[in-house]
Amino acid sequence: MEHLRRYAPIVDDLDAFLAAAEEPLHRVVWANTVRTSAAEVEDWLPDRCPEAERIPWFDAAWRIPAGASRPGKWPEFALGLIHSQEEVSLWPVWALDARPGEEVLDMCAAPGSKAARTAVGMGDRGRLVANDRKWGRLQGVHDVVTRLGLTCAASANANGAHIPGEACFDRVLVDAPCSGEGTSRKAGGGNRARIVQDDFHKLAAIQKSLLRRAVELVRPGGTVVYATCTYAPEENEAVLDGIYPEKAAIEPIQVPEGVHVAPGVTEWEGQRFRPDVANAIRFWPHLNDTGGFFVARLRRL
Repeated sequence: MEHLRRYAPIVDDLDAFLAAAEEPLHRVVWANTVRTSAAEVEDWLPDRCPEAERIPWFDAAWRIPAGASRPGKWPEFALGLIHSQEEVSLWPVWALDARPGEEVLDMCAAPGSKAARTAVGMGDRGRLVANDRKWGRLQGVHDVVTRLGLTCAASANANGAHIPGEACFDRVLVDAPCSGEGTSRKAGGGNRARIVQDDFHKLAAIQKSLLRRAVELVRPGGTVVYATCTYAPEENEAVLDGIYPEKAAIEPIQVPEGVHVAPGVTEWEGQRFRPDVANAIRFWPHLNDTGGFFVARLRRL
């Protein structure tokens, strides 16, 4: 994890961060409340995993310890009563806060967990467009949505930066392709995170084009959530800085009590960013025993 030492200037405890980045990662299961209820899942869950622990800040979700029985092999998973996901990746959907009846776009939807969680949060009412640039990856999205019995989601195959239309969605989620440094606790994640400096800037160019298009696609007053599973300010705050302040404001995100986050950084390696990037939130792995993530919520003006 030596490559992560570059973040020493912006992390509160470098040693704790590096140690946590190598620890095995637990999973989360959440109830598909379109088909079942949290109470029903809690009735049978101890038989599958006695160590399962309810997560207080997410609706109908439980932690499954690393090394415990794999939820994907449970019959309830096959029946579409639950879904399994990494805990920290639930936060972009939480920040999006999509409501029943709304028009929502998941711009980079594969492999489909965030799209599914969004549709369940909408009560399977409204319209969710699950888009991905790669046609082959959309099959995974379709499989997740079908298994869970969700009908409000439709798939689309387009480069997110070139999706047609103007101001046609209430909310847009941009879970952008990134360097993946925050996935080091997952199997193989450490290898995926080993990139060179030039890659940060190549990715940032893609990310900026996606975010700019997302702001254009959302209605005035609507919400855009930008998220990555990386720590690099080049892919996070610098991307937000590419949005003109008169186009969108970066809103504060009030996380529930007991959740520990760090604010977005306003300066990195001599570059200063627009002040409201500090309203974004950073999830460092040692703060909540999760993977790493960055989440920002923008309001179109």
